[in-house]
Amino acid sequence: QVNTKLVDIRVSVGRTGRATPYAVVEPVKVAGSVVEFATLHNQDVVKAKGVLIGDTVVLRKAGDVIPEILGPVVELRDGSERAFVMPTRCPDCNSQLAPSSEGDVDLRCQNSKGCPAQLRERVAYLGSRGVLDIEALGYVAAVALTQPLAPQAAPLHSEADLFDLTLEDLLPIRAQVLDPDTGLPKLDSNGEPKIVDFFRKKDGSPAEVAIKLLANLEEAKSRELWKILTSLSIRHVGPVAARALCNQFGSIEKILTASEEELSAVEGVGPTLARSIKDWYSEDWHKRIIDRWKAAGVQLEIADFAGPVTNDGIFSGMTIVVTGTMETMTREEAEAKVIAQGGKAGSSVSKKTSFVVAGPGAGSKLSKAQELGVEVIDEQTFIARLGG
Repeated sequence: QVNTKLVDIRVSVGRTGRATPYAVVEPVKVAGSVVEFATLHNQDVVKAKGVLIGDTVVLRKAGDVIPEILGPVVELRDGSERAFVMPTRCPDCNSQLAPSSEGDVDLRCQNSKGCPAQLRERVAYLGSRGVLDIEALGYVAAVALTQPLAPQAAPLHSEADLFDLTLEDLLPIRAQVLDPDTGLPKLDSNGEPKIVDFFRKKDGSPAEVAIKLLANLEEAKSRELWKILTSLSIRHVGPVAARALCNQFGSIEKILTASEEELSAVEGVGPTLARSIKDWYSEDWHKRIIDRWKAAGVQLEIADFAGPVTNDGIFSGMTIVVTGTMETMTREEAEAKVIAQGGKAGSSVSKKTSFVVAGPGAGSKLSKAQELGVEVIDEQTFIARLGG
């Protein structure tokens, strides 16, 4: 734990519109790295922690990984501190921030189609390793494709445009380099926003990243169906639910046109997620994404699907929670192995959890498992149970 100054509290908007306050602190070294930002989750957390802008605060890394503000050092206040006020408008598009449902503590930008922050975050997400794994589509590339500097128009107005990109779309793009944690511009050695010709060399020829992006996109068209479904950023539809839905229905079209009752009947789905899928597909611009991807050759169904797929692997009927940092794989890869062997990758620990795979930095889930007497194993034991 270290002390530092809370310089400001700002708000970032994620891919599903969630507005998240985050702390800007005076840079301080903690647990081996310099920290400048820390999440504050929502306005209720800010209030519960009792922090004011200008406070000296106690900072730590939760699980030795995630920067976390514990609270203020009240005795060091000098009267200049001020309370954080959660904005009522999106900082990126000025649309209203509101709960998506009654009782929801999170505020969300209601402009999912037109908010540049949401589009940027969705594009970066679908390119990530655990989704479509488009190596050349990292955060900076997502910024370049969705928010280039004028006069160049953005080639991506929605995900619908993604698989139609050409070299002619990419070469003119100049863009600011943004920090993936905050969405704020990175600065050059002169303190000015860093601007790059992202997809071309100084002589005007295509940069390697441009060639690679187009090749990666072509490869991504044939990703596993559950990854295609996950990439659509339908709220609540993560890899676990996406696999279950794809194994049951065999095509994106059948999933999106199924009734709420049919969707809810799938193991691990339920009414909330089913309603989320129906709400997503009720938007015409979402339907255009599916139509454009299909026309571009994205594989939106399992070839030779013969009916619901069951998996009787070694973890069949088991619920397994993975927590902490894995050394030979990511957490997402470990969860994928659980699912591939017929198990369910749980997001929380309960008495029904079969066992927990805990790596370095495991926090509350490990504590909960120990409290409930749930078996806890390390990564090497997990690999051994997989058969090496």
